[in-house]
Amino acid sequence: MFRFSLHRPFDPAALRWHSAKGSWRHDSESGQGLGWIEPFTHPALEHQLILGPGGQGFVINRERRRGAAQVSRVHRARDDTAYARLRAQATAWPLGFVLLDLDSSAVRITASAWGLAPVHLTTSPEGTLHGSWDLLDLLAATTDRLNPVEVVRFLTYTPIYSCHTLLADVQTVTERATATFTRRPGGTGRLRIDYPEPGLHALPRRLRRDADPVAAFEDLLAHVIEQWDYFPDTTVADLSGGMDSTNVALTLAQLHPGRVTTGAMLLAGPYGQQQTRRRTQLRRAGFAGDHRLQMVDHLPFAPDGPRARGHRFHPQEGPYAEARNLLLDRYVADGARVVFTGLGGDEVMKLRTNEVTRSGGRRPEPPLRIGDHNEPVYLGDRGRRLLEARYDDAAPVGPTLWSILDAYAALYPHYMRRGLWPINPLAAPQIVRLAESLPASWRTKKRLFRERLTRLGFSQEVAHPPLPENFQHILDLAMRRHGVTLLESLLDDGSRLVAEGYLDAEELRRTCRCFAATGQRTYEVYRPLILEAGLRSLSHPPGRGRHGRGPHLQIRLPLSGPGHDVAGMASPLHLPQQRPPLHPAVVVGQRGMERTAPHVQPARPGRVVQRPPCDRMPEPVR
Repeated sequence: MFRFSLHRPFDPAALRWHSAKGSWRHDSESGQGLGWIEPFTHPALEHQLILGPGGQGFVINRERRRGAAQVSRVHRARDDTAYARLRAQATAWPLGFVLLDLDSSAVRITASAWGLAPVHLTTSPEGTLHGSWDLLDLLAATTDRLNPVEVVRFLTYTPIYSCHTLLADVQTVTERATATFTRRPGGTGRLRIDYPEPGLHALPRRLRRDADPVAAFEDLLAHVIEQWDYFPDTTVADLSGGMDSTNVALTLAQLHPGRVTTGAMLLAGPYGQQQTRRRTQLRRAGFAGDHRLQMVDHLPFAPDGPRARGHRFHPQEGPYAEARNLLLDRYVADGARVVFTGLGGDEVMKLRTNEVTRSGGRRPEPPLRIGDHNEPVYLGDRGRRLLEARYDDAAPVGPTLWSILDAYAALYPHYMRRGLWPINPLAAPQIVRLAESLPASWRTKKRLFRERLTRLGFSQEVAHPPLPENFQHILDLAMRRHGVTLLESLLDDGSRLVAEGYLDAEELRRTCRCFAATGQRTYEVYRPLILEAGLRSLSHPPGRGRHGRGPHLQIRLPLSGPGHDVAGMASPLHLPQQRPPLHPAVVVGQRGMERTAPHVQPARPGRVVQRPPCDRMPEPVR
């Protein structure tokens, strides 16, 4: 929620608000300011500078809470006791916030338990601290030096939440963490990030005979949504038809009939036809307008898309950013300011490993060809050597689940660049606690969400669609049309990931040939492609490539190979390399976290893996 550039710590009383620039500026007697702080301003947010005695103070930017009194831009605490009380109240705020403590000795940045719009940090060679909610803002102040462990985590689908990023010189303030910046006059700046204590999680409970989980969930979701201060007439609810966004959107329709707009990225083929029928029924619940965008017209890595034109992008933004951003642009053109999403629904309904085992389920097979030690075969020698380090320095488990927090870092900038603010009710601590407390039977296949739709009178197709609706077939189609040839062209042009030992060029070329011939194992093309292309975009000026052109070739190819029509969809991605599940009753400390999963045996350096021929590759996960 902040952008800032601070040369060194200073007395916050010297900050002055500059309306024209929308930022706090440090004014000094010599006229040489020591920095500036720009809060992200939005109707759903409020910011304030609190000044205390003794040259201390803090700036906070936080989500507005419905019914709370409006705050002044500046407030002076009359004494130390009053300042300490205000500081404690600030960190106890129930919604998302970012707080900057300021004094002449240090700058401290603290994130809320929500981990929203996390601040990324770097120090320039001259010692200045730069921070922003948009990592791309920091490229001019840092290098493109890679963090080797983060690269391997990305390539092996190992979702570890930590303060580290793909760029070695950029760190992120994770949920409840505190970053401390110190610098003496004439010296270099020092930056340290301290993780918090772990959060507590609930155990499943046995329900009373008269318990009604659906009613409890419905009431709690309405209460959670009404915490935020938003205007229904400038609000959009994602309504893809999935169980998560659908339940959030229906609650908004109940609270504000006929006032909230909806939007969705539409699927293709029979999946899109089913999605359209289901959305038609759902919208009868009482919404305003509707925004729809056909994803097949805006495929990932399309030659006329922003990535192919050389626009900078972060590899972790996901494959569907082209379509999503166009949809967000439509929201803005229609006057929207807030977007409610279903983010967090998959996580709160997730079964624990022991619950899956008791139900007779099995861990899904990975959608990658793997070697003897569960490593993707496309890894190079350096990538294999770093497998053991993937679980190092992980943030402790917090009140919100890791995968949600990772999504925040990737998604929030796309909304905020457009003046939108996303709200994610299913990630609220209250919803997480309720879901964790439910028996596994209520979380299996999102029974809680589906039964609510049935009670509201929706059809069987709405509550239990026969065809799975996700974006897998869109990614499959995009990689067939554009991905294979683009990855091959990047290899021909000289892959950075290959040159630095993270990827095996021969194996990647073989992957491209196999995918072109079989249409299987989409992720073996997609993951190396988006990382290589993304890193190239970060390494060069916007819109320019290594040779004075966009980093991607303009590629327009007809569909080729078997299965070029929209095919069946794979299930959501789950790989054995993921963090080992933690028992919900166990609190794991920062230093007590397991560093490697018990079911993962890191590969030995130089291990030769037997590759199956293309015609013997396993079938995709369904």
